[in-house]
Amino acid sequence: HFGGNRGGVLKAYPDYQRCGVGSIAICGAEKTVIYSHDHSPPGKTYPIGASGAIISDIMDEDGSQYLCCFLAREKRMVVFELVSKTVVVELQMTTKLNYWRFLPPEVHGNTLVYMLITPVGGFHWMPLDESPRPRQVWKRGSDLQGRKIVSYEEGGCNGGTGRGMRSTLALMLTSTSTSGAPVEAWCLPVNGDSKGLLLNDDVLGAALCVPPDISRSDTDGPAEFFPYVVTASKVEGSYDIFLEVNAIGIDPTSGMLFRVDTIATAVVGNEYPDEVLEPSMAMGTVPAVYCYCQGRHIVVGIRNKGVVVVYELKDNNSLALVGQKLIGQYLVDAGVRPGVEEGDTEIVLLLCDKSTTKDGQISKIVVS
Repeated sequence: HFGGNRGGVLKAYPDYQRCGVGSIAICGAEKTVIYSHDHSPPGKTYPIGASGAIISDIMDEDGSQYLCCFLAREKRMVVFELVSKTVVVELQMTTKLNYWRFLPPEVHGNTLVYMLITPVGGFHWMPLDESPRPRQVWKRGSDLQGRKIVSYEEGGCNGGTGRGMRSTLALMLTSTSTSGAPVEAWCLPVNGDSKGLLLNDDVLGAALCVPPDISRSDTDGPAEFFPYVVTASKVEGSYDIFLEVNAIGIDPTSGMLFRVDTIATAVVGNEYPDEVLEPSMAMGTVPAVYCYCQGRHIVVGIRNKGVVVVYELKDNNSLALVGQKLIGQYLVDAGVRPGVEEGDTEIVLLLCDKSTTKDGQISKIVVS
């Protein structure tokens, strides 16, 4: 849908748009409709048939935008540039594709990047490179074999600039194929020894965020860092939600990730009205809670209650409640991006209609 969280990435790529909430690609056998919530009209049709597609951000001053299409029957991926309406590159898959998404350019060389997850591991695919062969950035260990990928994101920085810039940490939520099975939160080092860290074996949601002390305007180049990991989990014996911000480190000798410290915690009260009308979705209803980060803001969306709660991560390692809103509609998807005013966060919600699951609305919340 909107593309997932990007809160763990240090912004370095030029702003050709307010990034963070992607367009939605609706695919059919003969055409694809691109739905952009803030365009008028919001929908645009292309004569491109596909089993599924993901659209990139606007990547340059010419408005170039790339549509990555998956053709399941042919096991082939094709990338189109939508302004010029040309094919950029094709990729023949030799193994099953378990999960894919567009990643911010900062995670690999400040260029167009798609993440491809297969039974072998995770691959960065840069279609605009001279040699656009996918590059493996982590291996899938035995603990992750057979797991359904619920969500995936990357964050952190290796201290490089330009083409040398890389992310350092991946956060992956996984589950079994069993309905109602718990969701696990895994951390993996990117471009390193792929020894995963099981951070939590029963989470409601999770996200990466940039630590407040990391400068976003360092004249000497970006800092090398690991992002914080935000997790939302159940409070035993209660309907409340435990929100926790953890620092992650890596042992340079063994390559093992470890939890350095708990930075901040908060309890999100969940004594809201009964659950709202819930649609049937092909990808299921996990995660139960959306977690998104933008600057110092941490956004928590309780999907089956239609509630959005926002916290601010303070310099003194505390979480301050900014506000909460009861929307009363099921959260099909959500995304965050910088607001129009500096320091603001804009939350975009895709909501199920109150009376029928066959309709929906877009709603926006601005946090100052």
